[in-house]
Amino acid sequence: MGKIFTNDPPFYQQLRAIAIPVAVQNLITVGVSMLDTLMLGSMGEVQLSASSLANQWFFMLTVINFGLAGGANVLVAQYWGKGEPAEIRKVLSIVYRISVCISLLFSLGALCCPEIIMSIFTNDAEVIAAGCRYLTVIGWVYPLYALGNNTIMLLRAVGTVRISLVVYSTSFVVNAFFNWVFIFGNLGAPRLEIQGAALATAIARVVEFLIVAWFLFRREHKIQFHLHDLRRFDRVMFGAFVRAATPIIFNDMIWAIGNSMITIIMGRMGKEFVAANSINSVVMQFASVALMGTSSAAAAIIGNTIGAGEYDRARDRARTLMYIAAMIGVAAGVLIFTIRPFILGFYNITEVTRGYAMSFMAITSVLVFFMAQSSVSMMGTLRGGGDGKFVMVIDVIFMWMICIPLGYIAGLRLGLAAPIVYFIIKCDEMIKSVIGAVRVYRGRWIRDMTV
Repeated sequence: MGKIFTNDPPFYQQLRAIAIPVAVQNLITVGVSMLDTLMLGSMGEVQLSASSLANQWFFMLTVINFGLAGGANVLVAQYWGKGEPAEIRKVLSIVYRISVCISLLFSLGALCCPEIIMSIFTNDAEVIAAGCRYLTVIGWVYPLYALGNNTIMLLRAVGTVRISLVVYSTSFVVNAFFNWVFIFGNLGAPRLEIQGAALATAIARVVEFLIVAWFLFRREHKIQFHLHDLRRFDRVMFGAFVRAATPIIFNDMIWAIGNSMITIIMGRMGKEFVAANSINSVVMQFASVALMGTSSAAAAIIGNTIGAGEYDRARDRARTLMYIAAMIGVAAGVLIFTIRPFILGFYNITEVTRGYAMSFMAITSVLVFFMAQSSVSMMGTLRGGGDGKFVMVIDVIFMWMICIPLGYIAGLRLGLAAPIVYFIIKCDEMIKSVIGAVRVYRGRWIRDMTV
């Protein structure tokens, strides 16, 4: 056992301290998504599909911000390992400026041309009309989301994770309450249906931002960021940020665009495919919250360890994380397969959609093992260790050279069965998991990005 799991008590303490709160935070976030799909799903597949496809626009913004924060976290974690909070404040200032500019562009798209955005993902007129109603409400709060979420992600790199529990638990309550009020027209409010879901989410985003801002400027004592830090621009730090973050940002942007291409394929295979995938995605996220926490913890722990100059220790910790990921993947797969019939009982969907969803979840219950391996190795260890370029190359190659073209041919040219198409567009996880594991075990991925 000692050969598999490192004998390193501080490692396990740090893993628990980061992974458990992040897992709980993701459980709350998934709970919000599940509430949305359940409430809108009770009104039929058009509104469920419309919200799912409209959120692809937001998903692209989320992924870009994840890339920004992920690139910044490589520096933040390593500077924290060196004990240099002043340098971390410079990184935060850069991230905030960039994220606001990007999110404003996404807001303009959602508010000014929602029809064009929805038409990219589907040709169903009903779904397009419903999706436009959703986008014109939610688009106003994208910048607040970007600032709040990036702050929470950056704080993880210095071990501050409990604030995320406060933020997202409060957001869950707010979102659930206003969903009930505005979707169904309770307490004298108008019955807004899909617009009500968007309005509830927008209110929750405002609440999230206010809590995060209060914490950052009033209660946070590790980094001690202040508004005047936004006025400072350090060219040297910006250069370091570009070197560390560019591969990760580019990787996530290309991945987001590729994922949208896959969504387009699904959208043109019918609203039943989209609705089934929406349900499957929420269930997969629910079953994988421990994986999300472990992946986030891996990036922070590996980055801190490299920043402290303990390279051999980083390699030992990385190998242990791979074994932990394998156990989580098995547990998640069993859970997904077991709860399939129970979950579908809550949805008002056709038998076609139900059949698709059952098949998708069965496939996901197997693939989640490989997803666990690739997530912890690629998104956690290798990115945290400064090996973002390698991750970028692997992600781009397999998504754009395997999943998208084969999915297009299988779904839109050959008209193969939906479960086969779904497996094809997700099969890259199996290959990436093997490549990521080999890269981690060889130990040639360590890069100190602060020197």
